[in-house]
Amino acid sequence: MLLALASLQLVSMDTLRIGSIERPPRPGLILDRASLGSPQLRIRTRQGTALVWVLRARDTVFIAASIPDSTFYWGDDFVVSLDTRGDGAPDPQHDDFQLYFRRVLDSSVVYRGRNGRWEPPRADPDWRMGAERSGGGWEVAGRERGTGWDLLLRMDPAWFAGENGRLPRVAFRSYDNDPSTWYSWPAPLGQPPTVVERSPSRWIPVK
Repeated sequence: MLLALASLQLVSMDTLRIGSIERPPRPGLILDRASLGSPQLRIRTRQGTALVWVLRARDTVFIAASIPDSTFYWGDDFVVSLDTRGDGAPDPQHDDFQLYFRRVLDSSVVYRGRNGRWEPPRADPDWRMGAERSGGGWEVAGRERGTGWDLLLRMDPAWFAGENGRLPRVAFRSYDNDPSTWYSWPAPLGQPPTVVERSPSRWIPVK
């Protein structure tokens, strides 16, 4: 069943294009087509379709996600994986980041690649974001709805600069505790969705 669900994900594209909006979305904004326009991505889950926007407003990039999930669990998550140099390594390297946001944001973690693995800040496996909602060039906000939850991530455009003419690469993954299932974009057809976040070579160029 897990693999069948993975095959329902939106088929990967050659390049994910950042949309443009006039005004930066504010924390607490209802994330829908009326406020942000058409989402760049739709990820099918058992509870509906998660909508994901990647937008630029002035000098800032925003990633917004509206996730259908009426069964609250603190560890439900939305994960942004980003290859800042765009070299598409086979496993996580120093230029790769995983912004791992849980539904209860205090429990979130920002990982960086090191020697093929994801490493937490200061190599501390117990590190959590706590009350902080920002870090090196990013800021996050969450919002609960009766039928799900929203996440709004603000990022400095330097995250998306690429290197040596290569475009940065991105992937997304979410987890729903009820049922205990992962969903990813791009979808690894025939494999578990969690393999995507461990393989920058699978991520999609973004511009």
